[in-house]
Amino acid sequence: MNYRHAFHAGNHADVLKHAVLLFCLDSLKRKETPFAVLDTHAGRGLYDLAGDEAQRSPEWQDGVSRLWSWPEPPPLVARYLDAVRSFNQDGALRTYPGSPALVTTQLRADDVLMACELHPEEHAALRRSLPRQANVQVHARDGWEALSALLPPPQRRGLVLIDPPYEAPDELNISARAIGGALKRFGHGTYLWWRPLKDERLLTAADDEVRAQGAKEILRADLWTASPTREGRLVGSSVALINPPFGLNAALQEALPFLAEALTKGQSGWRLSQN
Repeated sequence: MNYRHAFHAGNHADVLKHAVLLFCLDSLKRKETPFAVLDTHAGRGLYDLAGDEAQRSPEWQDGVSRLWSWPEPPPLVARYLDAVRSFNQDGALRTYPGSPALVTTQLRADDVLMACELHPEEHAALRRSLPRQANVQVHARDGWEALSALLPPPQRRGLVLIDPPYEAPDELNISARAIGGALKRFGHGTYLWWRPLKDERLLTAADDEVRAQGAKEILRADLWTASPTREGRLVGSSVALINPPFGLNAALQEALPFLAEALTKGQSGWRLSQN
């Protein structure tokens, strides 16, 4: 696996994914009973936007940076920006928190994060970036294997974040099959599945496969900042929520048109469906 998220940290795809992630975490915290979060492809945790990778491919400048000083964004986006600002206390955007770092800021004493990262350098960086505490577990293991080994969690309640690198041509199908297996073990959990938006037919087929394997309710949100193409630079992404939390559909109805306009580089758009 050669993919390094440092080249893409804070881009439009991260904005969508992390805004939805924080909504899901807030929803889980509404109940007193503890929850677990399984992050199957965690990355390094924190990203230096002044670092070599981010400067060579400064996608964050067309992502989080465009929103940084926005006066009154929708609540879903405002919540996301507040979370990112907590890693940039002086107000200047220098550090971007990845999914596991954001999760750690939301854990209560009995909640647990299980962050999996197989790449040796990324795994070492992840260990350095996350707080050393008992409820933050960092695993050097394959994310697909973790879906079998770590579910269901002892807490019996939680969120599974699935965001593989999509380097393999069949990784969308691999993801769909893995989620189907996970649903047999942890059917009532919430699943947040991020995908690149390049071929509408492939995404729809993947969603249909997951639904055939037991997903009862899927909320899908697509966002693109230019016309998606099968090849070339990523300009759109999709998140599928299996067992989505109450209120997320309404929050996205407000946030998606805002993001499509604020992050646009050309022909932008959005799509939201739930069934």
